[in-house]
Amino acid sequence: MAISRADLFRGRLHPKPVPSEAPQTLEARIGAACLSYTGTDCRMCGDHCDRGAIRFRPLGRGRWLPIIEEGGCTGCGDCSAVCPVKAVTMEAVTA
Repeated sequence: MAISRADLFRGRLHPKPVPSEAPQTLEARIGAACLSYTGTDCRMCGDHCDRGAIRFRPLGRGRWLPIIEEGGCTGCGDCSAVCPVKAVTMEAVTA
């Protein structure tokens, strides 16, 4: 099994098993307090997302729109742990 760069930097030598068909109970949501909405280049959440579920779309004038890819979030919470303004929260997904 391959180890991601993020796991290596965090000292995790054993990657988390990701079940292929497990139901998702939590998903990340990005709130209005996000620094990217105000023009500050942050992108910490995207850097720490091992699955690459958070992408950034340019809005112009140094602003970036963080987008969570549908079905890409595993609910691990790594993105919410590193947000400096706590704009990323984990919310329950309704089935």
